[in-house]
Amino acid sequence: MKKLLFLLLACTFVVSACGSLRIGPKGEGEYVEAESLVPYNENNLRQMKKDGILAAQKSAVEKVAGVFISSATTVDQAQLVEDKIVSKTAGFIRRSHVTKSYRKGDEYYTKIKAMVLVKDIGDIIKQSEADAFAKKTNILVTSREMVGEDISLKQDCKQAIYRALKSQPFALINGDNLSQNNIENPNSVIDKARTEGARFVIVADVETNPIAALPGAASPFKSYRARAAIKAFATNNYAVVAEGADQLSGLDPLADIAAQKSISAACEAAAKRLVEPINSAINSAKVFSLTVKDVGNIERLKQVQDILKDLREIEDYNLVRYANSAAQFDVSANIGTPEELTAKIIRKYNINFTVVTITPNAIVLSFN
Repeated sequence: MKKLLFLLLACTFVVSACGSLRIGPKGEGEYVEAESLVPYNENNLRQMKKDGILAAQKSAVEKVAGVFISSATTVDQAQLVEDKIVSKTAGFIRRSHVTKSYRKGDEYYTKIKAMVLVKDIGDIIKQSEADAFAKKTNILVTSREMVGEDISLKQDCKQAIYRALKSQPFALINGDNLSQNNIENPNSVIDKARTEGARFVIVADVETNPIAALPGAASPFKSYRARAAIKAFATNNYAVVAEGADQLSGLDPLADIAAQKSISAACEAAAKRLVEPINSAINSAKVFSLTVKDVGNIERLKQVQDILKDLREIEDYNLVRYANSAAQFDVSANIGTPEELTAKIIRKYNINFTVVTITPNAIVLSFN
């Protein structure tokens, strides 16, 4: 009788322990909660419910894929990688069950708990990024372009900047056309660039005007001279990391083309002066290994990433591995030592983290 009681207690303990685990078979899975809304179809309730489950499974896979997309990946590149994963949703779901479902107006709501193969998704995304995209620094390009007193929306200066920087390891993102206020105080432009994932923002200001012909000189050509001033700002601290300026002329029988040529020439020449200082700014950041333990689930992992994104001292971060509730990041920051980086994190988010260990090569924190 005692042996039977002991066996029953042992079995109860094992079942209880297994029920508390969040990691799936062989440590590659993670339970993720996800929701969906599909059109309500009273004529085919079975198919409607199936569609709701499939949509929720897709949402679960999207959640996991989202945390593994590198912060240095452009929006378009990230979408391509995520689409590749989501198109094969079924292959990344170990199992799932519906926790809640009901009619919601003209739609049908479904909530599921699914075991998603986190490691498989992470491995595929890292390989896709390595195969398809060189790791590039995101730079938002903005400009104010003037022909005389008129604003030009042709973006000739932006195109010239793209040509000047096309061979560099930069991912150039098309930004806004600026006003005089933006030129005088670019802080709002810099803030917006940071929210869009850019490490730097280029602010170009160019104006071109016709050159008066010499008295008595007759020529079928029109001549314009452009003055371009370009600055590159770091989005983490608003600092000017590079600047260039130039003046060049454009000549053409058509006034519009002459103006365009002058803007393009001046902006391209000025933009080339940005290359060396921007690369120096990129390489000035140190890379730290940061491990955050006790993350627990994908939703909390996203919270950790949002915290890293919010810290202005951090230039870039990349989720290297997530397993057994621990997330390992490579963090690029303009900070001298791991102690300084840890202090920055704890000072602002002391209620979120507890320091486990700090070594010259790695930081280990626990997520509260």
